[in-house]
Amino acid sequence: MNTLVEHRDSSISIPLPWQDLQWQRTCNAFNSGQMAHAYLLYGDKGLGKALFASAFANLMLCATPIETNDSSRPVRIACQQCANCLQSASGHHPDIIHIRPEDGSKNIKIEQIRLLSEFVIRSSHSGGAKIAIINEAHLLNTNAANALLKTLEEPNHNTFLFLVSDYPGRLMATIRSRCQQLPFTKPKKEMASKWLHGILGEGNTDIFLAASMDRPLIALQYAESDSLLHRQQFLQSLCDIKLDKGSIQSSLTLSSKIGEVEVLQHFAESLSTLIKYMLTEGSDNEIDSSLEDLYKVMRSTSTKAAQQNIATGLLSFYTEIETARKQLSSSTNPNPQLIMESLLWHWSRLSLRA
Repeated sequence: MNTLVEHRDSSISIPLPWQDLQWQRTCNAFNSGQMAHAYLLYGDKGLGKALFASAFANLMLCATPIETNDSSRPVRIACQQCANCLQSASGHHPDIIHIRPEDGSKNIKIEQIRLLSEFVIRSSHSGGAKIAIINEAHLLNTNAANALLKTLEEPNHNTFLFLVSDYPGRLMATIRSRCQQLPFTKPKKEMASKWLHGILGEGNTDIFLAASMDRPLIALQYAESDSLLHRQQFLQSLCDIKLDKGSIQSSLTLSSKIGEVEVLQHFAESLSTLIKYMLTEGSDNEIDSSLEDLYKVMRSTSTKAAQQNIATGLLSFYTEIETARKQLSSSTNPNPQLIMESLLWHWSRLSLRA
């Protein structure tokens, strides 16, 4: 069996099927003694980047790694039996440190990076590598980012950093330049569907994959929570505003109930889908049933120039959504209701017709 990470009632094997190339690349570097001091794992949310980093850290410390033939080629993984593996599984291995925004905080703070600096200069408890994993690295505040840069500029022997980010562009360029890039991409639909069936059993997984834009772990989240229902409710409220069937206030109330962070994710993803729909005239995109009413409005546009204009307007509005998402993740205590009210007002006036 591969390294297992418990997910509610299911077990997820790492590396995931769409991570084989990244796993083999990093394994080859580790086995040949050519590991980079720092890696930046980046790509869309829902691809298992943080799981990958944790599982690879376990492998680096494992005393007796094994090979499995679960994929198309042998994969080297941690044994799950040695003392280091058992400590890693408990989440308290002294040679692995995990850093992410603390509960109640929207950013990674300098105090956390100072702890990392102390960790880096300590001797290894197991006599092997020391590994730091920084999840949501794009949420480093300015002071924390500058402190981390000093650590990256003065690497310690046999100490490795994994920075994990959905938004690598938000990281300081000087931090990115000091990391080996390890990109993660969405799997093909067939692979994602097969994997999701293996976790959930028989049933229709297409609806979850479509809603998640083929990001398997988000599809799994939709299947095991109310997130898909929330998405459908919110997108319907957006459609109702454009069709004069609903009010901004109704959408605002729904946003507050669901949570503005989750709502803005759905908003951004739906805009991305609509933009692609207009630019390709619907030819290269599967129809999202939650957006069907908006497709009908947009289909009434006959000329290519008009379609381009609508796509440009949607793209501009998408930028507003991304700005709002940054504001909500900042440490300046923004007002979520005011942000949503402004966005919904702009949405109500955005033209989807020629």
